[in-house]
Amino acid sequence: MASPPTLPISNQQSNTTTQTQPPITTPAFRAFISRASSSIRHGFSQRHPWSELIDRASMARPDSLSEAYSRIRKNLGYFRDNYLTFVALVLAFSLFSHHSHSRNPPP
Repeated sequence: MASPPTLPISNQQSNTTTQTQPPITTPAFRAFISRASSSIRHGFSQRHPWSELIDRASMARPDSLSEAYSRIRKNLGYFRDNYLTFVALVLAFSLFSHHSHSRNPPP
């Protein structure tokens, strides 16, 4: 019976002049952060005013179920970035508040 194939192993050199960069300073990580921050900035620039989202004067009862469905679809498309911002803030708040509770367990 043949032995299983061996995996190649890289040899670490004991040369102290060769230093590896921590992952946070690699060019790939910096490029990722740059793309993410520009994406976030673009998303925030596409938001509509919050006052427009909660304007009660523009809310009226739809005449039919199909009209309600159509209005919901238009609303979700129009205010998508606002809704995503709200969900992200709620998630961040819940993560931070849960984290603080897990660090300080009750006596």
